[in-house]
Amino acid sequence: FADDNTFVDKKWGLQLCEALIPLKIKWFTETDLTVADDPVLLDAMRRAGCRQVLIGLESPTPAALGGIELRGDFKLKQYSRYQHAVETIQSHRITVNGCFVLGLDGHTPRVFDDVYEFAMRTGLYDVQITVMTAFPGTPLYDRLHAAGRLIEPDNWKLCTLFDVNYLPTDMTINDLRSGMRRLTTMLYNDQSTRQRRRKFFEQAAAHGNGLHSS
Repeated sequence: FADDNTFVDKKWGLQLCEALIPLKIKWFTETDLTVADDPVLLDAMRRAGCRQVLIGLESPTPAALGGIELRGDFKLKQYSRYQHAVETIQSHRITVNGCFVLGLDGHTPRVFDDVYEFAMRTGLYDVQITVMTAFPGTPLYDRLHAAGRLIEPDNWKLCTLFDVNYLPTDMTINDLRSGMRRLTTMLYNDQSTRQRRRKFFEQAAAHGNGLHSS
């Protein structure tokens, strides 16, 4: 389901799941960490066929989370419970695809190892990494443009989520590019993938929701 936060309204989300249960389909959607606070909803999601939720964690360290949202700093306030929330969701046999944005203001070259260590420690079933991207027409674009930090301000071809088109604050452009490549190799090799996914099956089994890994 292509919704940035399907379960922002928990009551509606529960009704959705109850309607889906008889259909016996498997599905994936996006949400936030607060679903971990609602065991009734998590159980309904599992029974309704939810196999994975994509959650924007953005940063494995709190320093870069302040100010990335237009208001509220929701993710910064949630940071201390990142690991527990991921483990809670996955214990209900729902895998988490944790998403991280590399090159946020405050990220140093250490961030690549921090993302890897967080993913391995929590057993994130899937991990998505992208580079901070300033799309024309967004507040981020306006802020970086005003600060003279955009390399090619009108080049849409570089708005890929993987190309670097701005000047980071706490690392060089080459640091960001090379770190992204290194982290990609670390995260997605066979050994790391098996280790992360094995932890998911262990989490499910520890809560009486055991599955057989393949």
